[in-house]
Amino acid sequence: MKIQPVIMSGGSGTRLWPLSRKARPKQFLNLVSDRSLFQETVLRLDDGGENFAPPLVICGRGHAGLVADQLGAIGVKAADIILEPCPRNTAAVAAVAAAWVAGNNKDALALIAPADHHVEDAGEFRRNALTGGAAAADGAIVTFGIKPTHPHTGYGYIESAEEISGGVYRVASFREKPDAKTAGDYLSKGGYYWNAGIFLYHPTTMLNAFAAYAPEIAEGAQKALAASTPENGARLLDEKIFSETPSDSIDYAIMEKTDKAAVVAPVDVGWTDIGSWSEAATDPDAAGHMTVDSANVTLRSDGPVIGAVGVDNLIIVATGDAVLVARKDKAQDVRAIVDELKRRGREDLL
Repeated sequence: MKIQPVIMSGGSGTRLWPLSRKARPKQFLNLVSDRSLFQETVLRLDDGGENFAPPLVICGRGHAGLVADQLGAIGVKAADIILEPCPRNTAAVAAVAAAWVAGNNKDALALIAPADHHVEDAGEFRRNALTGGAAAADGAIVTFGIKPTHPHTGYGYIESAEEISGGVYRVASFREKPDAKTAGDYLSKGGYYWNAGIFLYHPTTMLNAFAAYAPEIAEGAQKALAASTPENGARLLDEKIFSETPSDSIDYAIMEKTDKAAVVAPVDVGWTDIGSWSEAATDPDAAGHMTVDSANVTLRSDGPVIGAVGVDNLIIVATGDAVLVARKDKAQDVRAIVDELKRRGREDLL
């Protein structure tokens, strides 16, 4: 049974402002290599057609051109590109993906993966996906538990229960982002893994789960897909129907309610969601930037040269029209700047 990759590319990447903008959010930026995170994700789920089909991409309406250009640059032809006229969170995307796969590649499993994550070992990730394939074919909704390297407070956690098959476990619970003590307790106890937000399922299994737990989302997603129209070499979901579809995450809408949740664990592939500037690869002395008597400084610029003297634990990011300066322990709070820009009506900086 083949796996149908579904690349979710609707994120806005606000914590990577000012480089990440509405017109070119973080998944389309080269943050850790000479390829964008989107391109890395597509290639990670490509084994030349042996087990993985060409990708289905679901992205924002304004990014059709970016997607086409970046796919062309790595020589990949998508199975289809579906455009969201407005954001409706991951549950609607999962329902659209299930409906599309059921209608276009019905014998395949759907693997939905965010476009803005980084994985160091792509081959090992594919092997983990194949490990989860048998359970998904048997009716489980499989997620992937990343082996924690430290008690991270910015990720949700998955608690595993009894083993279903080799390397696949029943999910005991999903846990919200913990405080530092709770995260430390999870690592001490064992059996807790970072939730990467990646899911593998048979389309019929997911559609049945939506019918049981979130029928309005299922109905809206399926009707919006059925009424989609061609646009810029892609297909645009019906705007009226999709905008009226409830917005929710797949975790809340389905995973925390179903008794079919399973987890492949531990997944040890060098995963990160590049959720802030503290996780993006930067070289302080690259591109002519200069540091003097400074330590633990992240510098990034697509324009002016940055000089830092006598500072530490800082993030400094510059573009042609904005500069961000933040302590590294406040990297997760950069989105507050974006919220303030929205409040001020500064669309030119978003």
